[in-house]
Amino acid sequence: MPLLKLNRINKGGEIYLNSEQIRFIEIEGRSSTVNMGPGNVYAVEESPGAIAAQLEEMEVARIRNAIIQSSSFVQNKTEVS
Repeated sequence: MPLLKLNRINKGGEIYLNSEQIRFIEIEGRSSTVNMGPGNVYAVEESPGAIAAQLEEMEVARIRNAIIQSSSFVQNKTEVS
């Protein structure tokens, strides 16, 4: 459940969104609208491409960390045996 840090337009400031709850992202002029369900819509400065790149970066880091942790677990287990 990675949290995205985005910059709100209409109310200003930052907002943290649960990336798993995003339904779709729309482009509106110079801003993007993140739709997370009925009554849960946010206008942000980032483009859909920038949001997707941020999500991809977080997922790659999560997978990389899991691989590193599992390989160190396997090494520790073989050293103990």
